[in-house]
Amino acid sequence: MRLLLKQPVDALGEPGDEVNVRPGYARNYLLPRRIAVPITEENRREVAEARKVWAVERIKEREAAEALARALEGHTLRFERRVKTDSDELYGSVSVQDIARQLAEGGFEIARNRIILGGPIKVAGQTSAVVRLHSEIEVDLPIEVSPVAAGSLGVEPVPDIPTEVSAKRAAETESEDDEAVLQASSEEADDSED
Repeated sequence: MRLLLKQPVDALGEPGDEVNVRPGYARNYLLPRRIAVPITEENRREVAEARKVWAVERIKEREAAEALARALEGHTLRFERRVKTDSDELYGSVSVQDIARQLAEGGFEIARNRIILGGPIKVAGQTSAVVRLHSEIEVDLPIEVSPVAAGSLGVEPVPDIPTEVSAKRAAETESEDDEAVLQASSEEADDSED
C-alpha cells in the first residue's frame, strides 16, 4: 500500500516521502495515528507545507542535540557494584535504566530508548554505551564499573558457617526441644496421678 508520510518514521522515511508498506501496518498503525495519509493531490500540498515547518523544527532539534553532545563529551559514568569474590562478575548488573537515572542526576534528561547498550553490563571494568541524540548524532559514552566490598554498600557480609557445624547445632537444638517436651509430658503425667 502506498502512502504519504506526514511525520518522520525511523527506518521508513521523512515527511513528504512516498512509501510502500504492508496493508496491515498502514491500517493498524500509520493511518489511525495520522502518521501517513493516502496519496492525493490535496494531501501532497498539505504535506509540502508541513514539511517546511518540520524542516525548521528539525534544524532546531539538531542544534539542541549537538549542544547536548558537546556537553556529554568527556563525561564518564561511574558505577560501584558488588562483585563475586573469585571474579569480576557483578551481583546484578548495570542496565539502561541505571545509565538513564545517572544521566538524569547529572542534569541530562535522555530517554531510555535513546541509549543503546548491547545488553546489561555484568562484569566490572570499562565499556561504553551509544547515546543516539538525533538521527544523525550519536555520542559514545564511556562507562566504568568498579568493584566494591560488600560492607561499603551498607550490606553486611554473612559469615560462612560450615555445614557440619550448623547441622550439629540443629541436632543439638532439636534434642534439647525433645527433652523439654518429654519432661513436660512426664510432669503432666505425675500431676494427673495425684
